Amino acid sequence: MQKASIGKILLALVISCVYIYLFGIVQVVHVSADNEREIEVSIPEATTSAETEKTPETTTIKLQDDKKPTLADVKAQTTATTKAETTTSTTTVKKRTPAPAADNTVIIPETTTVTTTAAATTAAPETTTAETTSAPTLTPDNSGEEQLSVYDQVTGTYYTAGAREIIARAVVGEIWNEFPDEAVKAQAVAEYTYIKKNNEMGVSPTTALKTDVYDRIYKLVDEVLGEAIYYNGEMIQCSFFASSCGYTNSAENVWGVDYPYLRSVDCPLDKTTDPNWGSTDSYSSDYIKNAVQNTLGIALTGDPSKWFKINSRLDNREHGWVTSISVGGMTKANGKTIDGRTIREKVLGYSLKSAAFDLKYDKNSDKFIFTTYGHGHGVGLSQYGAKALAENGYTYKQILQHYFTGVEIH
Repeated sequence: MQKASIGKILLALVISCVYIYLFGIVQVVHVSADNEREIEVSIPEATTSAETEKTPETTTIKLQDDKKPTLADVKAQTTATTKAETTTSTTTVKKRTPAPAADNTVIIPETTTVTTTAAATTAAPETTTAETTSAPTLTPDNSGEEQLSVYDQVTGTYYTAGAREIIARAVVGEIWNEFPDEAVKAQAVAEYTYIKKNNEMGVSPTTALKTDVYDRIYKLVDEVLGEAIYYNGEMIQCSFFASSCGYTNSAENVWGVDYPYLRSVDCPLDKTTDPNWGSTDSYSSDYIKNAVQNTLGIALTGDPSKWFKINSRLDNREHGWVTSISVGGMTKANGKTIDGRTIREKVLGYSLKSAAFDLKYDKNSDKFIFTTYGHGHGVGLSQYGAKALAENGYTYKQILQHYFTGVEIH
């Protein structure tokens, strides 16, 4: 009898141990499954339906430097009492890998075959190329409003929506909400021309769509929406940039395509409004030596003070766009003339603000010091120049006709 009781007690203990062991495994499996589920739901889907897609948040994304002027004081951008207007529209969205940061206002010759070149993670392609991906089908909304399609570099998505929303958000992606009225309207017309022309060619052009758009911007866009820039009756290839070195560049000098309306014009007021004027960047001689070797295949030796010599500038202007520069005694590399764009884009990966610069070597610090004038490629509308002209009484049409030679706006 006593032996039987002991046996029952042992059996109960064994059963209890087994139960505790199994219960522990169930808890571990339950926790692991929950963690896995949390990971799965945190990964966004590659595509989102039009019914559930919300306007992308863009406040934490850095915009491309050459298209976004940097004002000295941006407090008004976040403290202004005016509020952003909310718009709704039917959208078509497709995901793709975001484009690299670079000058992305690109001229697309109608008669020239354009190829896309792969780029490094921070540097643009050696030659500026056009966005060649076909635009998504434009789906009209119920209101019948004109639809435009762009590739939004902020979110890395194609975006199709009403022209009013696209232009207003793209304008603030280029200039601040606080720019003068006529400068805003000039940018709106230029932006519409740029996007509309590309859409007609089957291309969704790259732009940056902001969400913090003030009511004022929408009202100004409404005043000019649908107006475009024409040369001899045809909509132009429109381009714009932050600021010049005192005069604009030409499309022929930058992209090798001569358009009569994209030639160099004076804009002396840029240096009075642009905080980028006279910016400096310095690089050690070792950095320069390796960068030149890796990109141009030129071995730099001897005295660093003799490595570079600026030979010419566009129209021989002071602080002008560098059109020829000797590097280690060489004026060509890879079969091409070495110019300011070569140094800025290829050798230094767009870290310089423009291809209009002065250059000197400081022996004491063993560094090369670049002083740049303006910001961007320099072709077309200067945004800080437009700001200065608007503050001096120019209308948006006068501003556009100053920067785009011989054009009409309607």
